[in-house]
Amino acid sequence: MNESLKPYTSFKVGGSADLLAMPGTAEELKELLRAASEYDIPVTLLGGGTNVLITDKGIRGLVVITTHLKSDIRIIGSSPEKSLVRVDAGERLSTICRFAATHSLSGLEFAAGIPGTLGGAIAMNAGTKTGDMSGIVVDLMVLDTKALTFQTIERQNLDFSYRDLKVPGIIVAATLELKPADQMVIEQTFKQNLLLKNTTQPVSVASAGCFFKNPAKGMPAGELIEKSGLKGMKLNGAMVSDIHANYIVNISNATCGDILTLKKHIEETVFNTFKVKLETEVRVEGES
Repeated sequence: MNESLKPYTSFKVGGSADLLAMPGTAEELKELLRAASEYDIPVTLLGGGTNVLITDKGIRGLVVITTHLKSDIRIIGSSPEKSLVRVDAGERLSTICRFAATHSLSGLEFAAGIPGTLGGAIAMNAGTKTGDMSGIVVDLMVLDTKALTFQTIERQNLDFSYRDLKVPGIIVAATLELKPADQMVIEQTFKQNLLLKNTTQPVSVASAGCFFKNPAKGMPAGELIEKSGLKGMKLNGAMVSDIHANYIVNISNATCGDILTLKKHIEETVFNTFKVKLETEVRVEGES
């Protein structure tokens, strides 16, 4: 009851949940949703908490943490051209990357250093300039939140877009298609991508990753923010990172209010300077 959600998000910000649960299997998740529906309790899902900002008033109802929805990563099919890997949604993306490298499987190098769980990464179509999740997902197992039934959705029926996926339900598992390749080359690419991330992004400070989506045309969000003179700007405990301007970081017990006020100032300044309307990549959850 009244469990603080700060420990469950990478931003380390936000209020409490009325109720908190951490199911260990998809069946446990289904039973939780069934009980919540029976008692008319609203449900909010959190994965690794890496792309979310919880409001200071917290979240009413039941919050379900999905990081325990995981079992062994397994190869379910292989050929000289490809291997199919089955993974549960709660598995950390970093763990899957290590599995791929250990088994000489290429396709996840772009994900080096991306935090969070597989389910969250797929739901936001996480990626970099060199690739994203839509390029390796073969199918998803999804729990329909109304019918409380499991269904498999094939890749051609998934509506991926930039940093988003429209999916009718909760992702509980996925099949990924990776390609056999030289292990040393894969590991070297992982190391290079991780080094680049560690030297160009504020990975050691509490944040939710890139805060704004890159516009479809023109300069990326970080460059727009930096050229608007906002890099390093502080508002109480929140700051525009002085390493990468598209990161809002929590440097000293920032509140959600601090971050949202800084966000609004960034949006207004960038629009006044470049006439570009920034869209947030980080989602806000909780009572306003």
